[in-house]
Amino acid sequence: MAVDKLKVIARLKALFPKANLSQKRLDAFADKLSKKPADDADDAAIDAVINDFNDVMSIEDIARYDDRTRTLEAEKQKAIDEARKKAGLDPEKKEDDKVELPDNTPDYVKVIMGKLDSVTTELESIKTGRVTETKKASAADQFNKSEILKRIPDSVKPNWINRIDVTSEVSFEDQIKGLESEYGELVQLSADTNQYAPPAGSGNPTDVKVDAAVVESMLNI
Repeated sequence: MAVDKLKVIARLKALFPKANLSQKRLDAFADKLSKKPADDADDAAIDAVINDFNDVMSIEDIARYDDRTRTLEAEKQKAIDEARKKAGLDPEKKEDDKVELPDNTPDYVKVIMGKLDSVTTELESIKTGRVTETKKASAADQFNKSEILKRIPDSVKPNWINRIDVTSEVSFEDQIKGLESEYGELVQLSADTNQYAPPAGSGNPTDVKVDAAVVESMLNI
């Protein structure tokens, strides 16, 4: 089940005309989203998939972040080219990301190049941190929308939200379903312990009368 990636890219451009998405970013979106609709999906079906994704991670925010990153990288490259020129090196020669300076390079040029290396490392760190924080916010939002998990006491809820692995290949939805099942089992265990077992066939933890303190102690692990 998948649609042509070019169709997804076309719809992305139509839905977000002001987003300055690079071809690399468009390809990445298309790789991810083209697998969702049916093979014969029309524009409306493709748009629905794209909008669902946008609700979780803003496409325009991603585009703005990419713009900022490109600007910083361009400024970095300009500084590298100027430093190479001052050192008597060819600015266009870029076989390696790391510039090898000759022994007679002035100290001030070495200082500049050292600072540029630090900027590169910092940029990568910022990029990784931003992506991680965005994923964590999305995970928390989906967690809080769960009718079952919203009953978890506020005192232990952050610990449960942190159990969602934002780096895992398993989707947030599937991880949350697992937490819902675990919470239901703990509530049932509390009910059994306190002899408040629900009617036969009832699996909804929201219908079980339990001792809140007991449940909280079980959750706080």
